[in-house]
Amino acid sequence: MKKGLLYAIIAVAAIVIVASFNMQLITPTKPDIPESMVGNVLYVCPAADSVWDSISLVFHPFSRYIIGGFFFVALLLLFGWGWQLYQNLLSDKFKRESFKTIWGFTKIWFWALIIVMLLFYTPNAFRRVSVNGLGDNWVMCEESNYNKIVPANAVQAR
Repeated sequence: MKKGLLYAIIAVAAIVIVASFNMQLITPTKPDIPESMVGNVLYVCPAADSVWDSISLVFHPFSRYIIGGFFFVALLLLFGWGWQLYQNLLSDKFKRESFKTIWGFTKIWFWALIIVMLLFYTPNAFRRVSVNGLGDNWVMCEESNYNKIVPANAVQAR
């Protein structure tokens, strides 16, 4: 195994361990919350509009059709794989070259699916919220890097 790959694996493992157990080098300062509000507040930050959010909003009206198209192609691929397996079963020997085309289409479909999902679901897609009285351009934040503390009942998921 190459040294660069080994270092990358070690780095990813270390990042996963540190993130999983919420380890931090510096203890963050806790915000001052009145005793009556403890457990009833959420931390929000302004959503930074990015190119990815704009692309996601453009694709959103067509998402049903695009996802339906992907399922249609997936069914065609399943039938294609089944047909090639059936043809190999009839000839009673495995012909590797008969799977070359269907495997190529499967790889193209898989990577197209990954790209479309990345365009549909940006990092802000699952964190975006609307706050009563503050508008709807907010995302949920961690306690260590928040912009505002708002009552939990004033926040609605989008």
